[in-house]
Amino acid sequence: MATYYGIAFSLALACLFFNADGGRELVPTYFGRKYKNGNYIDATIKANWFKITLRPVTSILQNSEATLNVEPPLAKNGQYVKVTWKGVQGATAKDMIALYCPEKAKTNDYLDFFNVDESSTYSQGYGEYSVRVYNVRTNCEMRYFRNYSQGHQELVATSNTVVFEGGPEQPLQVHLALTGKPSEMGVMWVSGTDQTPMVKFGRSKTELDSVVEGKSQTYTADDFCSLQGKFINPGYIHDVLLSALEPSTIYYYSCGIPGHMSPVRSFKTAPQIGPDVDFKFIVYGDHGILPAADSTAKNVLKDVQNGYEFIFHNGDISYARGMEYIWEQWHALIEPYSSIAPYMVGIGNHEQNHIDNSGKDPSGVKGDGWHPWWGTMDDDSHGECGVPMFYRFHMPDNGNYLWWYSYDYGMVHFIMISTEHDLSPGTRQYKWLEEDLKSIDRSKTPWVILGGHRPMYTSEIDPRNFIVALAFQFLFEDLLYHYKVDVAFWAHYHSYERTCAVYKNQCVDDGIVHIVIGTAGKEADWPPYLPPDWSKFRRHIDPYGYGRVTLANRSALHFEYFVNSENKVVDQVWLYKND
Repeated sequence: MATYYGIAFSLALACLFFNADGGRELVPTYFGRKYKNGNYIDATIKANWFKITLRPVTSILQNSEATLNVEPPLAKNGQYVKVTWKGVQGATAKDMIALYCPEKAKTNDYLDFFNVDESSTYSQGYGEYSVRVYNVRTNCEMRYFRNYSQGHQELVATSNTVVFEGGPEQPLQVHLALTGKPSEMGVMWVSGTDQTPMVKFGRSKTELDSVVEGKSQTYTADDFCSLQGKFINPGYIHDVLLSALEPSTIYYYSCGIPGHMSPVRSFKTAPQIGPDVDFKFIVYGDHGILPAADSTAKNVLKDVQNGYEFIFHNGDISYARGMEYIWEQWHALIEPYSSIAPYMVGIGNHEQNHIDNSGKDPSGVKGDGWHPWWGTMDDDSHGECGVPMFYRFHMPDNGNYLWWYSYDYGMVHFIMISTEHDLSPGTRQYKWLEEDLKSIDRSKTPWVILGGHRPMYTSEIDPRNFIVALAFQFLFEDLLYHYKVDVAFWAHYHSYERTCAVYKNQCVDDGIVHIVIGTAGKEADWPPYLPPDWSKFRRHIDPYGYGRVTLANRSALHFEYFVNSENKVVDQVWLYKND
């Protein structure tokens, strides 16, 4: 073990100022534009967005018959539409077609664009190309700009208006949340109206006899610590609490306002706290909207439909990083299962970390947040500082909103912490965590599962982040061990690793099993590894997938690591305890 620490410490010191992110946290543009080599263009790089400067239209263009059309004109949320154009004179490969929502937006307030050479016939003045559009609670249009070069663009044609099914009042981004009480379920969604939201629900799909109203709120760019991307109006975020429900019971519901209600969906309430009732849930981190994230979403949907009861997402959620259209796209990606199973979230560095001393951080920290000398807590949120998370999710109210909280579910006590806030002994979060651990009734919830973003144990050689893991061991490993936490789920590393039951870097019978499951969709790591004895299984080559957890009974827990590309479980472990 001394050799292991020596290697680790030497690597850490040698690479202390190494950029641990390595450019892997790119944000796709709205259309997911790519370079010719197939790599995604990073939307956070300002050079990838162009300022359009219009010059007077020439007489040739005034007499042209150029047209631009989008089909269908009535689109579903997240639907691909076909963009066609013809009659363009003197077209070049750098001509561009840009998307505007709302349709009368200013010239440079476009959401994204594509160059017309995406169509092989562009030089002949006509072509077609399909793009995916999302309902951002307003109508949209496209505009063709000819002869693109710095300072020289000409508006050739404007498309028909694209309208979305259901209009701005359509309930979108529906997701459920647990409160810690089996008799309750939280329902949230987004729309373009602040009319009083309501949920109709009942035990029968055709008899939604109960009605509950809720509250609505929104946020603006001024709420961010700083804005470093493209802001779009998030609409009104609605929050309704259903209560007086029966445990372990299926309910049907519809949400919205009169005349604009969502399709009827169903959910299952949590089991009674304490009894030996088996259940299953999904765990993952580092999701986003890249193709691998889509594969994860499709497989998770199947699992939820087959009985997995909720999702435990421990940080790095959408990777919007100031590009707010990403939140729209990510919510659309998960809605098929977040609307039928509770979606529990924790904060990650790409939602929280900032360097702005604006006083706007909703988590309640002072100044620019937590930046220990040994940490990598930089400006990873690009000024979001947790604001979209704070408004979009309502987690149990017994901690600090979604930053740290806990809840009981059946025979398990779940804890979510923030690795982006100070966890030193005596701090606000540490004291809350200690009190929460003290209060657990192990006769009711013999299992304790903790989630956080940055891992306490990892053998992956990423020097700056490795120092963070060592610091966490120093700061609060003793606390978790003293109160007998059973399993700790982490992410941050875009790879998979499972340890033995470990304490102070030794495998021990009463230790904690640590599982890094940051494999839900972001670009995979390609690291070498150190060889500690406590590392029992790891994977970084094509690791995309997620974890499945089955609480079999009060004495047995089963964990599986499912890999999307292989469509199978590639690692699993049974954990046992004496009740």
